[in-house]
Amino acid sequence: MGWIKDAKADMIRQDAERAINEGRTVFVCRINQGFMQGNMSGSLSGVAEQIEAVEALGWQLDQANFAHDSAA
Repeated sequence: MGWIKDAKADMIRQDAERAINEGRTVFVCRINQGFMQGNMSGSLSGVAEQIEAVEALGWQLDQANFAHDSAA
């Protein structure tokens, strides 16, 4: 994994771990994919790694919503 992907996954893992330590039963987060892929289809770089980092702590992805954020 690249250092940017590692940093994003580590940051969201820390937030998920903090939620566990605070006794939270729900963890809601935003995962930014970045702007480099434009409107092209394909895998979302770094997103799987961030989800895996959260799920490794015991959380389970229940719902997801994806939207294109244009800078136009």
